[in-house]
Amino acid sequence: MRAVLTLLLLVAATSAMAEWVRMGTTSRTSYKVFSDETVYYIDPATITSEGNYRKVWEIHDLSDKDSDGARSVLASVEYDCAEKRMRTLKATGRSLRMARGEIIPLIRFFDDWIILQRGRDDDVFFKILDAVCAR
Repeated sequence: MRAVLTLLLLVAATSAMAEWVRMGTTSRTSYKVFSDETVYYIDPATITSEGNYRKVWEIHDLSDKDSDGARSVLASVEYDCAEKRMRTLKATGRSLRMARGEIIPLIRFFDDWIILQRGRDDDVFFKILDAVCAR
């Protein structure tokens, strides 16, 4: 029990210390229909790399609650720098903005690769891809 409490406190402290960097805003996209507008943030300190792949923690801050009741999403996302694609590895909804509040399990979960294409609502994802692949 003590180990579980320690782990929960560590996770809470880690997310409170994160230096979230705003990457941009999108309206409804073909990838994830969470809300009318979503602001995307990354924590550069969490970027890890393995070959052409990069993983990063993101916050998707929603303009209104999604169908699951989440106001934001905390997600681990993997980017393929060579193939210009992305996929969500893990994601949990949160009841408040900036991944705060109660955890809300998400009904929808996307783990398939999504090929990014310029000229749509993908610009924010290309900005994230460029930022994480520059490391």
